[in-house]
Amino acid sequence: MSLVVLCAGGHARVVIEALRSRGARPTAVTDRDSARKGSFLGGIPIIGSDEDVLAMKAETVELANGLGNRASRSSPGLAGRRDLFDRFAARGFAFPVITHLSAVIASDVTPGEGAQVMAGAIIQPGARIGRNVLINTRAVVEHDCHVGDHSHIAPGAVLCGGVLVGEGSHVGAGAIILAGVNLGAGSVVAAGAVVATDVTAGSFAGGEWDNRP
Repeated sequence: MSLVVLCAGGHARVVIEALRSRGARPTAVTDRDSARKGSFLGGIPIIGSDEDVLAMKAETVELANGLGNRASRSSPGLAGRRDLFDRFAARGFAFPVITHLSAVIASDVTPGEGAQVMAGAIIQPGARIGRNVLINTRAVVEHDCHVGDHSHIAPGAVLCGGVLVGEGSHVGAGAIILAGVNLGAGSVVAAGAVVATDVTAGSFAGGEWDNRP
C-alpha cells in the first residue's frame, strides 16, 4: 500500500515530518503546478497533479491531506481542504489518521478518518475528533471536547473542558476557548483570543483581525 500526500505546500512538509516520526515514508506528493513535477518536497518526489492520483486504484493507495488553510475575519478558509478530502473519499480513497510520535492522545480517543494530530498536541479523555480535523502543533484539546469534521485547531490553541467546535471551524493560534463554550459551525476565532461565551454559526470572535493579503 502506497501513501500519497496531496498538495506540496508548507502543511504537506509538516505531514511528512509527522509520518517520519512514526517510521513511515510517503511514496509521493502531488501539486497542481505542473512545473513542479519531477522535483522533491522534503526528499519525497512530486509525481504530478491530483488527476494522476485519480488514475490509481483506490484500494492500492492511501492519501494524506497536505492542504493547509488561511482564515480571515469572514471565513475559516477551510473549503479547499474539505473539498479535497471529500472529492477523494467519494471515490473510495482512504485517509489514515496521522499522529506525530510526540502527540499525546488519551486511550479512549479515536480520531476520525483523515484526522491529523501534530507534534506536541494533547487530546484528553472523552474528546471526540471528527473526520479531516487538524489538531496542529502543541494545541490542547481537553476532556470531553468535540471537534467537528473539517475543523482546524491551530498551533498552541487550547480548548478547555467540554468545548464544542462546530464543523468547519477555525480556532486561531494561541486562542483559548473556556470550558463549556460552543463554537457554531463555520466560526472563526482570532489568534490569541480568549473566548468565554458561545459563538454563533458562521461568526467571528476575538476582536481585531488583520485582513492584509
